[in-house]
Amino acid sequence: MRARFTPPQTSDSEILQGIDALKEGREYVILEIFARRGKSALLRVEFIEGEDSALFDSRAFTVTSHTLPSSWRYFQFETGSFALRPESWNQPGFWESYYDHQRQALEVYETEKRNILSSS
Repeated sequence: MRARFTPPQTSDSEILQGIDALKEGREYVILEIFARRGKSALLRVEFIEGEDSALFDSRAFTVTSHTLPSSWRYFQFETGSFALRPESWNQPGFWESYYDHQRQALEVYETEKRNILSSS
């Protein structure tokens, strides 16, 4: 699944959060979708190739390829939110370990990212 970043014409800070890291018109591979209960969905993209990924408001993107990666699974949370992402990324503490640059979490992330890239 891919989406093109188009800077939104808004002053809504929720939509604008972090978008300075993105390049206008660039197409990004969507690595995860996180839909918050009662709010706009978030898309995880790698904004600097080979470096950290982050969640951005989906309203700043236009989906250009609708094919879902075969490795994605649906995860429902008690809050009513849900995520579409690889099962290994849904393990408790995974994202904390990833952002702490723990070797095992980085290896799991890279393996799953390669799987997503090969199917997008």
